[in-house]
Amino acid sequence: CFELLEMLKAHKKAIRRAANSTFGFIAKAIGPQDVLHTLLNNLKVQDRQMRVCTTVAIAIVAETCGPFTVLPALMNEYRVPELNVQNGVLKALSFMFEYIGAMGKDYVYAVTPLLQDALTERDAVHRQTACSAIKHLALGVAGQGCEDILIHLLNYVWPNIFEESPHVIHAVFDAIQGLIVALGPNVILQYVVQGLYHPARKVRDVYWRVYNTLYVYNADALVAG
Repeated sequence: CFELLEMLKAHKKAIRRAANSTFGFIAKAIGPQDVLHTLLNNLKVQDRQMRVCTTVAIAIVAETCGPFTVLPALMNEYRVPELNVQNGVLKALSFMFEYIGAMGKDYVYAVTPLLQDALTERDAVHRQTACSAIKHLALGVAGQGCEDILIHLLNYVWPNIFEESPHVIHAVFDAIQGLIVALGPNVILQYVVQGLYHPARKVRDVYWRVYNTLYVYNADALVAG
């Protein structure tokens, strides 16, 4: 495993990708525990490329061995009061939900308190990564009967529509678009209507941007419901 971690520093993308896949095969052969322990320790390093590759590897292990083998350790790691580690955990969750798709419905309720905590964090990167995770989560569980928890998460995502940072606002709008798919446009419309004619122009601009997104993708479904 340790030699493989060195491969994650490679300049060639193909080598990094092959190293990530190998983690999945090793975890399948010897069980995820030892591999996961090595990977979670690797989230503490300074090198960003190394951390991102590690989060992808964690998600691949979750996909091959089942998310239930990875989630407890991953959520426990979030308790470490270090920004890099917490962001790594959120990124790993984001990739994991992207990979497992509809299987995510069994784990939505488990990870909600963690996502809730990340979305109420002062650090913008926490909120950005949590929004990215919610996008993949929402797209995965669309039509699986998890609407109650998705509305709960939407209530935490929504205040971030006024963010200034381009990366954060992009992630927030991605999350909202994912939630449009999962909850239907009318739920989002009810959030949007209240701000369309707000006295402040900057508030109106943001709400109209969301409304225009709704109109472009779901014009036929925007009925008073």
